[in-house]
Amino acid sequence: MTEVVHKGGQFIIQDDGQKGAEATYLALFTRHKLGERWMQENGITKKISSESPDFIFKVPNRPTIGLEIVNFVNKSAKNIATMRLEEIAKKIVGHFKKQGIALTLLIDIQDPRKFSMTREDFFDRCYNPGFNKLNATDKEIKDALISALEEAGIPKWGITKKWVDVKGQTFIVNASKMHAPHTSAHVNNQGMCIENPFEDLQKTIDGKNKKFEQYKKNCDECDLLVVVENGFVHLSDKLQKHKFESVFRDVYVLDLSYGCKVTKLKLRHSRNKKICGNKADVFSPEIPDGE
Repeated sequence: MTEVVHKGGQFIIQDDGQKGAEATYLALFTRHKLGERWMQENGITKKISSESPDFIFKVPNRPTIGLEIVNFVNKSAKNIATMRLEEIAKKIVGHFKKQGIALTLLIDIQDPRKFSMTREDFFDRCYNPGFNKLNATDKEIKDALISALEEAGIPKWGITKKWVDVKGQTFIVNASKMHAPHTSAHVNNQGMCIENPFEDLQKTIDGKNKKFEQYKKNCDECDLLVVVENGFVHLSDKLQKHKFESVFRDVYVLDLSYGCKVTKLKLRHSRNKKICGNKADVFSPEIPDGE
């Protein structure tokens, strides 16, 4: 099955799994000005999906170009809790997929502070909305939500809504076949954003720097695309001025946190090769509805 995802300010139908997500990231990147320029400068017309790096672009009489894609993960408590619940949601959708049900699933957690009248709880909820942790294990939550949905049934039309208590947390689950034959899994959470986590971004790049020579075995040159999405992160215009260390020829950031923005990073290259014309650019287009 395919799934409906919300990325870059629009709903997109993508193939299941990691390769489906990577194809979506590549499409969003190459749809915009910097990505189009990258395609044109490298003479790219056809892509080949691979494992190391993620994509290889072979062009007659020109160097073979590789593109590795990596997700930036914000390791804040709120983001980790959200990511855990997102994985649980995907497993629940996968469970019903095996039964031939193309499930659309939305999960939220009831915030008990909204029923509190104390001044402390009121301001705590205002400045720290959403949830920071999950009380139960992933399996306990998954099994409880599946059991509740199977008991209620998934209607052909309309929405099943269940409140499910699991170890002191109340999960609000909305399930339907809204996007059938495609599936969909989404988690609602809110929280403060971390601004410009450049040190953590550098660590993400460093992790791929270590594998650069492995990628170069399959291509002549290799670039890196760092994807930032749904991670309680805000990247300001300072990203254009900050210099990162990398052995990749070029590094781009695809920021899907608020709409879609592409930035080409300034680099201090740590390999013995002169690189020219590495100037930071940014492009933040408006994406038409339904594109």
